Amino acid sequence: MYTEIEMRSLYHWFAGILEYPAGETLPAAREAQTLLAEKDPASAALLQDFYNYAASLTPGRLEEVYTGTFDLEAACHPYIGYHLFGETYKRSAFLVELKQRYNAEDFAFPATELPDHLAIILRFLAVTRDSTQADEIARDALLLGLDRITGRGKSAGFDEDENSDAPKADKPTQFHGVLEALRAVLQNQFQVLDVLERS
Repeated sequence: MYTEIEMRSLYHWFAGILEYPAGETLPAAREAQTLLAEKDPASAALLQDFYNYAASLTPGRLEEVYTGTFDLEAACHPYIGYHLFGETYKRSAFLVELKQRYNAEDFAFPATELPDHLAIILRFLAVTRDSTQADEIARDALLLGLDRITGRGKSAGFDEDENSDAPKADKPTQFHGVLEALRAVLQNQFQVLDVLERS
């Protein structure tokens, strides 16, 4: 189990990896991998693989891979509300609620981006003063969204069985490994918290 400070750091570094590449990608991957090395070697290995891959690319090529992964594949759109609710009223309500939570803590994000973007949620979780709120958003929205992005849960409007017509990544990239690592971190963290709360 990670401390609150460690989780905030992990949220910060994963945000750096999962936002559009702008120079922080490699340092963020290295920092997150270092934090995970002792407690979660499997996730640390996924981030090491990502780091090695990203370091071998030119910045322009990394941007292309990012765009191909997150913008051109419906299965990996980086919008958590889309994976939870599809394009429905519920997603609109979710966006409004996120904005209200962000505004309450004077958390600013780019006006050109939606508040349910994976990296923006992670940035907020890294700085919110309310650890209960952070856990709620991470457990009830982020983890469920990642389950669906990684193909481990039911996507909005699609069946959950193996023969589902739900969109799947055509050609997984190293960014999929980062998503798997983040999902594993959250799943492990909240399983431990659930056990502690019940005991």
